[in-house]
Amino acid sequence: MDDLTLGPDELGPDGLGYDPDEAPDDVDVAVLAAVARIANLVDPVPAGLVERAQFAATLASLECELMELSYIEAPLTGVRGSDSLSGMAGDAAPVEARTITFTHDTLTVMISLSGADGGRVRVDGWAAPSGALTVELLRPGAEALSVESDEDGRFAFESVDRGPASLVVRRSEAEGAGAVSTPVIEL
Repeated sequence: MDDLTLGPDELGPDGLGYDPDEAPDDVDVAVLAAVARIANLVDPVPAGLVERAQFAATLASLECELMELSYIEAPLTGVRGSDSLSGMAGDAAPVEARTITFTHDTLTVMISLSGADGGRVRVDGWAAPSGALTVELLRPGAEALSVESDEDGRFAFESVDRGPASLVVRRSEAEGAGAVSTPVIEL
């Protein structure tokens, strides 16, 4: 493959050495590999793009209706942690908390996000009207997590990684309605 010159009998129908009806040969593969290296150096694929695209495609394939996001603006507040030795309020870092509400014609879901150990996040949620619900937490590149709500529509994901996520809420078959998905949010 050191000599990339082609003889007259090796030229394709276009005179350039490429025949679209033929399988790529070693020269074609080498040229494409070089082009791929150059493209990756000049304009690399952003980190996480492939996972996010796969995640979006998964959400699109769920064939469920999308809820509307209503972010409740509130000043950042914190709760001071306690000193683990004395049990008294100390210099522990404040605990982040925010509330987001999603609405749909037939269902409203409110979630509260708060910090959890190891830089993770706890998701506490409430759905109205209450009833038997299955709630799935979907994240790019991760297994879906699933919990059942209690009779009052409450559910929780104790500790999940931060990053983009979406909830899919499914009512029991007895209640008849299909799945409803939240938009993707950043946990």
